[in-house]
Amino acid sequence: MSSPSTLVQPVPRRADRRLDTAWLGGVCSGLAAHLNWPVLVLRLGFVLLSASMGIGVLVYLVLWLAMPLASEAPQAPGIEAASRSGMRTVQAGYRVPADLGLISAVALLGAGLLWFVQAAGWGAPAAALWPALAGTFGLMLIWWQADHIPNRSMKGLTGWRRWFAPLLAHWSRIVRILLGLLGLVTAVVLIVVALPPLPEGSRTLIVLGLVVVALLLAAAPWIIRVRRSLATIREEKMLADARADMAAHLHDSVLQTLALIQRQAQNPKAVAALARRQERELRSWLYGETAVDAPTVKAALVASAAEVEDAHGVDIDIVVVGDRDLDAEVRPLVQAAREAMVNAAKHAGVAKVDVYAEVDDDAMEVFVRDRGGGFVLDDIPADRMGVRGSIIERLRRAGGNATIRSAPETGTEVRLEMKR
Repeated sequence: MSSPSTLVQPVPRRADRRLDTAWLGGVCSGLAAHLNWPVLVLRLGFVLLSASMGIGVLVYLVLWLAMPLASEAPQAPGIEAASRSGMRTVQAGYRVPADLGLISAVALLGAGLLWFVQAAGWGAPAAALWPALAGTFGLMLIWWQADHIPNRSMKGLTGWRRWFAPLLAHWSRIVRILLGLLGLVTAVVLIVVALPPLPEGSRTLIVLGLVVVALLLAAAPWIIRVRRSLATIREEKMLADARADMAAHLHDSVLQTLALIQRQAQNPKAVAALARRQERELRSWLYGETAVDAPTVKAALVASAAEVEDAHGVDIDIVVVGDRDLDAEVRPLVQAAREAMVNAAKHAGVAKVDVYAEVDDDAMEVFVRDRGGGFVLDDIPADRMGVRGSIIERLRRAGGNATIRSAPETGTEVRLEMKR
């Protein structure tokens, strides 16, 4: 049994916001679930940071925009496929009842800390504090509304109705949005009032800049949602194209082969040959090992293994590391390797032959191994040229070397090597 240290650890999931247990935007709930911390500790931490020059509020707003909703976060492929096929149903819209007493206690703690910091002279000046409070209130109210727009409200809608109709579906949403905009307007007015005397043109530019910034901040959740929706659409299109490509390939190859196997059911040899050929084609398609126009050593070895499989009904498991062009210098090695595969398939009496090759520009090695009964090279009659002539002598004339090890207990291994 493997020790716990050798077990594969799951990949950490991206943090998301949890609205089912949220008090406001779900940031603390999401971080608590991601970090496996008590959520109350994080909430108190944000309150303490907020009392110090509003750092906690700024961090909270940034995380509110950066962290996706749990309903929008990507799921594991298996869970996503099960949900898509209807095998996994999730109750949407369920929300854990909030503890109003605890919420009130934390809110009072935050207000008390803010009053203490301001009274002690450690906080922000009043000219900056009140606009910040008004703007934060407006943003949080608008962003909270953006989080609680049900996706089903946008189904069947197009154009501007897709985004504005859900907002106007109930009077309470209109009221909350108006209150949020009022908070932003109040913040802009307080900032403008606190400005020192400036030329009229400069004051107008500052007001316009503040209005643009306020509108962009208010619309930020919808802008981010549109970007994420477009990214999701692109990913879904890529997945749909991949599934369509796979379905077309399965129809053109696998299903056709299965039909041929059904017709050849009384011929086991033909069925095995069809299955081996289809396995090679499917592996090549799955792993991108398609044939290339220029002949290479790897392509020649794989093709030789396929020919031997089809001719002798033996599985050949071939692994080739590296590659180079197939020229007259290295062709004898490929031919010798093919002859070694043929000998193993014909005489070893096994169902599988292993082939391993290392190919680079300076040297090449090919190992052909079976786990059959083995043989003694000296016992082979002189008129049988399969091993001596087609493997050993052929490779020696090309400047290479062939080594054969064979024993009844371990089978036969043919090692072919050639150096430049």
